[in-house]
Amino acid sequence: MLNSLIMIIPTLTGLFMHNYFCHGRMSALRRTGLLFVYGVLVSCSMSVIARTRGIKGIGIAYMTLSHKIEFTLLGCVMSFGMALGLCIVIEKNVTIKKFKMYLSRFFCDIRKYFKYAVKSAKADLRSEVANAYLDWLWWLIEPFCMMLIYTLIFGVVFNASEPFFPIFIFSGLAMWTFFSRGMNISVNIVRSNKSIISKIYLPKFILYFARMLVNGFKMLVSFAIVVIMLIVFKVPVSLKVLYILPVMLVFFLFTFGMGSILMHFGVYVNDLSYIVGIVLSMLMYFTGTFYAVGKRIPAPFGELLEQFNPVAYCIASMRNAVLYNTSPQVDLLIMWGLVSIMLSAIGVYTIYRNENAYVKVI
Repeated sequence: MLNSLIMIIPTLTGLFMHNYFCHGRMSALRRTGLLFVYGVLVSCSMSVIARTRGIKGIGIAYMTLSHKIEFTLLGCVMSFGMALGLCIVIEKNVTIKKFKMYLSRFFCDIRKYFKYAVKSAKADLRSEVANAYLDWLWWLIEPFCMMLIYTLIFGVVFNASEPFFPIFIFSGLAMWTFFSRGMNISVNIVRSNKSIISKIYLPKFILYFARMLVNGFKMLVSFAIVVIMLIVFKVPVSLKVLYILPVMLVFFLFTFGMGSILMHFGVYVNDLSYIVGIVLSMLMYFTGTFYAVGKRIPAPFGELLEQFNPVAYCIASMRNAVLYNTSPQVDLLIMWGLVSIMLSAIGVYTIYRNENAYVKVI
C-alpha cells in the first residue's frame, strides 16, 4: 500500500495543480484523462530518478520509510513542474506569456513597495514600544525570560540533556516564534488592514512581507543574544556555521509561502484563526523547540518528524551548524527549498488572482 502511495500522491498533486491553474474549469472526463497522463509522467520520471540512484524495479519496496517519504515529496515537487508545463502546452488560458507577466509583476512589486514594507515595519516596531518604560529592551527581555522558564522546565523537571541546553532552547524558541507569529498574523492581516487596501492599491502580500520584517528583526535580536551566549559558554564554532544562511533562507521562504496561502483563505474563512492556533499549539511540540525531536521520539518516527517537518528540519539544521559543527542534509535542504519556492509561487499567484475581490468580502 505504501509503495503505491509513492506514485499515487505525486499523481494526484499534479492533477490538483493542473485543475488549480485552470481555475477548476474542467469536466470529469477531462480530469480522468489527465489523471492517467500524470500517472504515466510521474511513473516515468520516478523510474528515471530511481535508476540514477541505483534502484531498479521492485527495489523501491525495500527502501527505508524515510527514503520513501523523501521520494514521494520529490515526486510532488516534480509534479508541480509537470502541471505547469502541461498547462502551458494544452491549456489556452495558461501561457508562458501570462507566467512571465506574473513573475515580472511580482519582482516589480517587490522593488516598488520594498521601501514601504521597511518603513511600515519600522513604524510597527516603534508603536510596539511607544508607551513602554523599557522601550526596545523588551525584545531582549521577553525571549530571555522564556528561555529561562523553558530551561528550568525541560532541563530540570524533564531532565533534558542536550549539550549547551540554554542556547539549544533559546535558538529554537527564536525560530519557532518567528514562524508561529507569521502564521497567526497572516490569517487576519487583510481584514486588519481594511482601511489601507480599501483606499489605495497595494499588493496584498506586501502587507504580510512587512510583518515578516518585523518578526525577522526580533529574531535577529534574539540571535544577537545567541552569539553572546556562544561566547559565554565557550561553544566551539567552525565554518560550518555558514550553513545557517541557506537554512534561514529556506525557513524564510517556507514561512512566506505558507503565510501567503493562509492570508488568502483567512479573507473568506473567519474561523481559520482558531484552527491555525490549535494546529500551531500541537505543532510546537513536534518541531523539537524544547528537545531534540530526532532523539527523544522512538525510531523511526523521531527521525521522520525531524526530516519531514520543514520547521523542525530548519531548527535542527540551524542548531547542528551553530552548536555541534554538523552539516545539514543537503538533499533535504534542496528539496525543502524547492517546496518553499513552490508554496510561495502558489501563494502569490492566488493573491494576484483574487485580490480585487478581497475588498468586497471584508
